[in-house]
Amino acid sequence: MKGRASPCRGAYELESLHNGSAMTKILHKDAMDTELWNTFTADPTTGVALLSVEGDLLYINEPSARIFYNENKDPNEIIGLTMYELGFPQEWARERLELFKKIRDTGEAVLLRTIWHGKQQFSWMSLIKGDEEYSLDRILVITRRIAAGEESQYLLEGEHDVFQSNIMCLGELKSLTPREVEVLSLLGQGMTIKEIATALFRSVKTIENHRESIGRKLKKTRGIELVVIAQSAGLRVDDSIRKRVGEDKACNPDSDTQN
Repeated sequence: MKGRASPCRGAYELESLHNGSAMTKILHKDAMDTELWNTFTADPTTGVALLSVEGDLLYINEPSARIFYNENKDPNEIIGLTMYELGFPQEWARERLELFKKIRDTGEAVLLRTIWHGKQQFSWMSLIKGDEEYSLDRILVITRRIAAGEESQYLLEGEHDVFQSNIMCLGELKSLTPREVEVLSLLGQGMTIKEIATALFRSVKTIENHRESIGRKLKKTRGIELVVIAQSAGLRVDDSIRKRVGEDKACNPDSDTQN
């Protein structure tokens, strides 16, 4: 499927957006900045996307497409689509469009945390103001998957407020109940069964049963294996209350929603 160009894109053709000179015009950068941009967007660990405030996808690199679709995805297939055409849940699109408008109105960047495909990811969203050369306001979205640890904690406790997405896709962890998500997240923080029981106001036996159930569902019997899974996912206790959306590869609206 070839992406469709949006009317608000002006004279810039969809196919030209992969070209460095075209991106120079859109970002209003000189040749040196274009070289930096090309180097930055080639980073295999960092997702980069550029959208209009209205949600038209102007550019996305391969790592960003892979992060959101959890598979290798050709950027050419989705560039030019709107947020509602990307195959994700309507709630997912609406939440992000509201953030885009807030960023445009305030001029302040937003740090968004999401659990997507069972992995914690952070998206730094910032405004690129339109000018005489390119009048369209754009939102630059830089996304990375970050496991639990010092870097994740730094972001969560840093100087920037973190917007916690109300939508999550648990991926391979989709079979877990909300209580099991809580228990798994606390195991990932290194807490003992007794400490978890105290924290959740449950008996030790109840928590042991939850841990055994988690192990059966994830086909992991050793406690250390569950700890690694929890840390890789970056789970937090309050993730248990977030709305779960479709659990297939694209987390699309056609999937069953779990409450």
